[in-house]
Amino acid sequence: MADNSDPGSRYRIAIGQTIAACRAERGSGLRAFADRAGISPAYLSEMENGRKEPSGAMFEQLARAFDLPLADFLRLVAERLEEPEPPPSIPTDGLDRAEVEQIAEFAEWLRWKKGR
Repeated sequence: MADNSDPGSRYRIAIGQTIAACRAERGSGLRAFADRAGISPAYLSEMENGRKEPSGAMFEQLARAFDLPLADFLRLVAERLEEPEPPPSIPTDGLDRAEVEQIAEFAEWLRWKKGR
């Protein structure tokens, strides 16, 4: 997945999730959809995983391959961007309550420091 410290990563992730969801709704495999869109399966995978950002022309190709008007496809991406970001999850198996609270306090301090 994309690096969350990169300001464009949320945008790329939303695009990738939208592509993957549309593809899954249509029951299309990665290779089959890549062929339909006229792109390589590797490039499609990179986009779905938030590592590549499609150009304007690529958005048009993707929308066409989904049989969607471009505006509708872009609207689906925008809807994903409007969803709140889930909080990061930290595995806490094997930690006692005090240790989990210390981690939570440290995370809060990091958010404060980042916002300064």
